[in-house]
Amino acid sequence: MRKYIITTLVLVLVSFAISAQDYTIGIKLGPTLTFAKAATDGNSTNYDNESAQAQFLVGAFVDYTFKENYHFNFGINYASKDFGLIARSSQSIATELGRASFQQEFLQLPVLLKLYTNEIILDTKIYFNFGIVPEIRLSNSARAANDDIVREFRSFDIAGNFGGGLERSIGVNTRIFAGIFYNLGFINQVKTQNDTFDELSLKNRLIALEIGIKF
Repeated sequence: MRKYIITTLVLVLVSFAISAQDYTIGIKLGPTLTFAKAATDGNSTNYDNESAQAQFLVGAFVDYTFKENYHFNFGINYASKDFGLIARSSQSIATELGRASFQQEFLQLPVLLKLYTNEIILDTKIYFNFGIVPEIRLSNSARAANDDIVREFRSFDIAGNFGGGLERSIGVNTRIFAGIFYNLGFINQVKTQNDTFDELSLKNRLIALEIGIKF
């Protein structure tokens, strides 16, 4: 099922690129840092995030020019995300009630507005981007033995995106770029949990260094 979804979305992306007139196609990849922001309104459990996990992201996209230095960016990314979680008693920080650690895979469908400056040096521009990133969860698996905190995750998320970087022309129709962006998940990813703990809210976070080429 996962392969069919990815194939369909790639075909839609390619079809859009073919039908558009002022566009460029690109690919990108890069390392990421991922974690989940844990929170609760309860009084008996404190949740702590484990340190951010190093993962990776790879994707393809179309930049559609609708005005000079103004672009719409549509894409499809595969992103691997890990996170860890520790539940502690609010009465004693030293009392650990549970621990969880998961590895997740997401299909991302970014819809962004991309803004360019004029050339800051020959053939080089600064860009900024922001928008939304719908995400579909492809898989979720425990990285190690886990206590029973989260029992089921939601199958989707929507994140806000903002970032920027440098883009340089290296030919008539070829450009390379490097940048950094931050994804801020909006939706609580916990669908069901162990009721012995205070209600838990988990929201995904991702920081990525991206490098790529456009042609």
